[in-house]
Amino acid sequence: MPPQAHVIEPSQDFGELMSTASRKSRKNRSGGKRGGNPAGRPAGARSGGSAAQQPGPTQNDTGRDEAQDDTRQAGNDVRRNRNDTQRDDRRREKAAQARAAEAARARRRQRAIIGSVVVALLAVAALIGVAVQSNRTESAPVVLPVTATGTDNGIVVGRADAPVAVDFYEDFQCPVCQELESTLGPNIQQMISDGRIRAVYHMMSFLGPESVRAANAAAAAAQEGKFKEYHDVLYANQPPEHSGGYQNDALTAFGARMGLTSPAFIEAVRNGTYNGYVAKVEDDASKRGVTGTPTVLVNGRQLSPQALTPQGFTAAVTSAAAPAPAATG
Repeated sequence: MPPQAHVIEPSQDFGELMSTASRKSRKNRSGGKRGGNPAGRPAGARSGGSAAQQPGPTQNDTGRDEAQDDTRQAGNDVRRNRNDTQRDDRRREKAAQARAAEAARARRRQRAIIGSVVVALLAVAALIGVAVQSNRTESAPVVLPVTATGTDNGIVVGRADAPVAVDFYEDFQCPVCQELESTLGPNIQQMISDGRIRAVYHMMSFLGPESVRAANAAAAAAQEGKFKEYHDVLYANQPPEHSGGYQNDALTAFGARMGLTSPAFIEAVRNGTYNGYVAKVEDDASKRGVTGTPTVLVNGRQLSPQALTPQGFTAAVTSAAAPAPAATG
């Protein structure tokens, strides 16, 4: 028989058919059995389709957590850096304190050493002073030249009755003394020859051993009556200061130029016969207040440096030679 077409019975309407189809469709989706595990649903999940599920984290929540972590990390870094800085500061402070303490100890050690050295030097100086004084007393007796008859045993050149006494304090090493001799020498010699002045020479020796040797030789020449000539030759042959000049051989050679060749003169030069006298002249000058060379006194009155010219010196001598004004009344 030919296939029969499906004919809708009059008792079934379209709405009933659609309801039946809908129920079948839901049954198939649910697995066909009530209470079965739906396909694709994890075991233990509730069926029924409308149960609420926990929502997952959003993008805003993740960003906020990361920002909080960064903030905490930055705070930790700041605290760590601050702690490191404080530790460094403490280390530097301790190092500075240690350096300061060491410097203070070094200063104390240095002061102690310097104090010890000063005390030792003072002791040595005292011993040297005692030795020098003892040596002067024992081995350098004061022997006066025959012409040492002036003030403080100065060597006199000129007439004893000259109206004006001029004291010259000189050192044969002093370059200013040599200059003074060049400037005033002719005037001095002329006034001595004229009988206007008597020159009194105080030969000092504070510039060193060269000065001592020269002054001793000049005293030996004075003993032979040749002081002024020898005095002028020494200045004409003055060596530089502290150069080791005025050796004994040179001093005896200077004497030979003016006929000073006697054994007494040569022996006095070589043996330092007048060294004690030279030391006495130095001491007496200091006691008189003479502090340098050249120093010139006219009848006891010291001339200023400005007066140490031919005109100034002549005026001072003339004034000293003038008679005192008669008293009135």
